[in-house]
Amino acid sequence: MGTEYFLWALVFAMLLYFMLMLVMTWGWFRLKIFDAQSGSEKIILSIVVAVRNEEENIEQLLQGFSQQNYPPDLFEIIIVDDHSEDKTTELVDRFIRENQKHKITQLHAAGAGKKAALAEGISKTTGDLIVTTDGDCRINPDWLRTIAAYFSAHKPALIIAPVVYQNEKGILQRLFSLDFAALVASGAGSAGAGMPLMGNGANLAFTKKSWQKANSGKKEGFVSGDDVFLIHRIERLLGSKSIHFLKSASAIVRTNPPTDLRAFFQQRIRWASKAKGYKSPWAIFVSVVVLGVNLLLALTFFAGFYKAWFFVIYGLFVILKLLIDLPLVHGFASFSGKRKLLGFSVPLALIYALYIVGVAFPALFFRFEWKGRKGLK
Repeated sequence: MGTEYFLWALVFAMLLYFMLMLVMTWGWFRLKIFDAQSGSEKIILSIVVAVRNEEENIEQLLQGFSQQNYPPDLFEIIIVDDHSEDKTTELVDRFIRENQKHKITQLHAAGAGKKAALAEGISKTTGDLIVTTDGDCRINPDWLRTIAAYFSAHKPALIIAPVVYQNEKGILQRLFSLDFAALVASGAGSAGAGMPLMGNGANLAFTKKSWQKANSGKKEGFVSGDDVFLIHRIERLLGSKSIHFLKSASAIVRTNPPTDLRAFFQQRIRWASKAKGYKSPWAIFVSVVVLGVNLLLALTFFAGFYKAWFFVIYGLFVILKLLIDLPLVHGFASFSGKRKLLGFSVPLALIYALYIVGVAFPALFFRFEWKGRKGLK
């Protein structure tokens, strides 16, 4: 009897998951590709980047800013150094001296942590629209022009834009990249369905007024989650229609995948730890359903060591879940130029439930490490 109840619970959880993914997939295909030529170039932008120990990446990011197809007098760059222990600040100072035509300011954060550094940088902005990215990112020359044109055309309070991994090497990094693409696709599909779920601070844009309004009340108290919690607060205060996903290849930001399994799990645990602070009903529902279905799948797998036919059940439900996920992941991979990653869908699907459970429980009960800082939550 216990086995029968367990299987019915798995069927019910998979049904809920199917409904959830149906909404996200519909939301993704509902989004229209944005043509940046339809907008104007009169929006004043403020780019804010919080950095820590980015000496290997910061010069390429700054070069990307200097190569933007957007008038230099219409954007400012604010780099906020979060107590770097390498040559990051020296490299930024040198770039400022050598690029006088661009308005670049470097601040040294008074507080500690990315969220505090971003807040300090945002407080100094003068633009109509604030754009955030990370120190290890690569940007398209039309990145700013596309964001400005979209804001000019639609006037949202917040724009979620796409992020993908680049320069993947080996099977592990390709699996990391496919998993990340699925996360970004889920956030995009949710926004397209009118229920914003998540975005990535490596590619967000928002008005200062909406940011100030969202940050005027009580905060969640997490050092991570400046992006997701901002999205949830703006939705709560200004409505879901105030948040858009920018579906344009020109707006894609690229970054490198985690170097190894340890870095990958530390990153995912840091991201998953935000779920403890969710107040959005949709975000809570998604988190519970995703964790529930994967927990049941993981239990099914381990039950196979007790009764071998559970391995058959596990395989069948993994195939079912893969078929449910595929339309959304395929759609996003085609849009972002990552279709080659789809060949790794089956191996990722086979281990996905075990990985999700392996990340979720440490995220709920333990602290994580980031950028040399330990014991964070």
